[in-house]
Amino acid sequence: MDLIDNRTRDIGQMALDGLYERSKAISSNTANALTPGYQRKEVSFEGSLRQIIERENQKEELKVQNTIKSGKNPAELLRTQTPEQIAFLNSQVQEGYLIDVENDTSDPYDPDGNNVNIEAEMMDEAKTGMKYQVVANLLSKSYGNLARVIQGQPNS
Repeated sequence: MDLIDNRTRDIGQMALDGLYERSKAISSNTANALTPGYQRKEVSFEGSLRQIIERENQKEELKVQNTIKSGKNPAELLRTQTPEQIAFLNSQVQEGYLIDVENDTSDPYDPDGNNVNIEAEMMDEAKTGMKYQVVANLLSKSYGNLARVIQGQPNS
């Protein structure tokens, strides 16, 4: 496990980026709640994040299998790997991450064509803020643990 470039921290940062974009979209929706014809914005990133987590789990499984196969001769294992396997193992965590911002084309709530439901937006903002805070706290603990390891202090 690489202490500096940890996949959990990378995935946490991607989640924060997605939640930040969602919060911006909700703010825009709220600010335009009375704008005639405004279509609310929706942000999705969770599916992309799930795919990345699944891919990273597959990488970890392949690494474990390779360790078992290699025994005491890792050089031999490298010769048996296909270029696709090597590329897969060397791929970056962020590859394929997509934060998708789209207009919501659902029916308008008002006759002026605006489809923003201010109560729903306020609830979404509260949920997004809580999720952001949870992920940020987890990342903070992770970096704090890394700092303690670097300083030679026991991990709590």
